[in-house]
Amino acid sequence: MSKLVLVDGAKGHTGSFLIKEILESKPNWQIIATDLPIDSRKKLMKKETIFSSELKQMDEFLIDPRVEFLPTDLTKPETLEALFQGRKYDFIFHPASLYDYFALLDILREINVEGIRNLLELIIKTQDLKKLVFVHWSTCGVYGEPKYEKDLRGYPIPADERAPYDPPNYYSISKMEQELVLKEYVKEHELKSIIIRPAPIIGPYQTYGAYHILMMINKLGFAPGLHIYPKKKRLAMPLIHIEDLVRAAVFLAEDERAIGEAFNLVINPCLQEDFLEYLGTLLNTDYINIPILWPLYKLLSKILFWIANRKEKKARKLDSRPQIDLSMAGYMNHQYHFSNEKIKMLGFNFKFPDYDDVTKDTVEWYLGNNWLESDY
Repeated sequence: MSKLVLVDGAKGHTGSFLIKEILESKPNWQIIATDLPIDSRKKLMKKETIFSSELKQMDEFLIDPRVEFLPTDLTKPETLEALFQGRKYDFIFHPASLYDYFALLDILREINVEGIRNLLELIIKTQDLKKLVFVHWSTCGVYGEPKYEKDLRGYPIPADERAPYDPPNYYSISKMEQELVLKEYVKEHELKSIIIRPAPIIGPYQTYGAYHILMMINKLGFAPGLHIYPKKKRLAMPLIHIEDLVRAAVFLAEDERAIGEAFNLVINPCLQEDFLEYLGTLLNTDYINIPILWPLYKLLSKILFWIANRKEKKARKLDSRPQIDLSMAGYMNHQYHFSNEKIKMLGFNFKFPDYDDVTKDTVEWYLGNNWLESDY
């Protein structure tokens, strides 16, 4: 059956891949796509030019005849009205947010929190809430570092979607507040919604977050393999391939069992050391195996966080930005270990279920497209 869907953040990494997925897998779906006007987006998305002066996008799908693009700004409700004039949507996908660890909390709240409120206000006034499904992008970062249950050997058991909120940085705080705003509208207006909480995204065209790890290892020429002891303290490496992220969003939107639920989107559990060793192999760099006691590792991470803090303060004074944001450095000694069992129980199959799958596909794409030979 024909469906009308809205995709915001359409020129972003997730939004563009979501449009691509819909065009390829749902031939009867028509898409209204929206994002900031070009000049506004270039001004806001400076994080995408940290390693290259070029703002790289995958936006060729916006010219498909099944896609109509309308520029809007979530912080300006009057610009959103054109999206809803004479249109009744079946699905609204909301990946649009400012994902930037360098951004201050007030701008994150203005865009992410007030932005979703502006969008939801128009939705409840114009849409058929009995048929509409609203799919919201959050992040596993809303959990912070959960208090993990332990198995019989003392190893942490991956946290599921019942873990409480404990966001560790401004970006994750804004995403938690987004969820709380959405839950208000769900309760008051019986809006049918689904929340997805992705791990750090990896895959083609990715330029922020996990991409920094690839760039820094490629630049250094070696991958540091810090093997923490005791082994039960070794840190997980949560990731999600961009293709699985958007496939899961479409899958959940069509499954009535997902309504009112939240879902972690993350690969099967893996350790940082395994990811880094395999990454070093793919990049043809040296891998240095460094055994380290957990107390010493924590001290080292605190020193590096202190250095990152000084660099960030200096960058703000100079109106620039560091290559590694402070909140990224803050993740160094946190255990982020999340379960993907809930979505798998609904029957979703990951195309890239493990760390070697996501890493190989990503690195091969970067090397094949010369993205690791930038002009930084």
